[in-house]
Amino acid sequence: MYPVTHTPGWREDPAAHPRGSTLAALLGPSRAGALRAVEDGCTTGELARRIGISAPTASQHTLILREANLIVSTRNRHTVIHTLTPLGAALLHANA
Repeated sequence: MYPVTHTPGWREDPAAHPRGSTLAALLGPSRAGALRAVEDGCTTGELARRIGISAPTASQHTLILREANLIVSTRNRHTVIHTLTPLGAALLHANA
């Protein structure tokens, strides 16, 4: 008897998941949009405006993305700038 090994996703049809939709499936559409909006760096208020959500919701998204090591947040006086980590950039690049 020989064990059968398969690669991840061997049963799935690649056409069933258009490229880019996997990021939204992983993070949720709103948080995936937040990650994409942070790509060139932004404040929490800019993030909220870019994706059409409230500032508290944007703040919650940045908290979770930061805890997942996908973004870093740097304080400069009264402003916080969010930018991608190398992991966050790689995730976006893999799910263009």
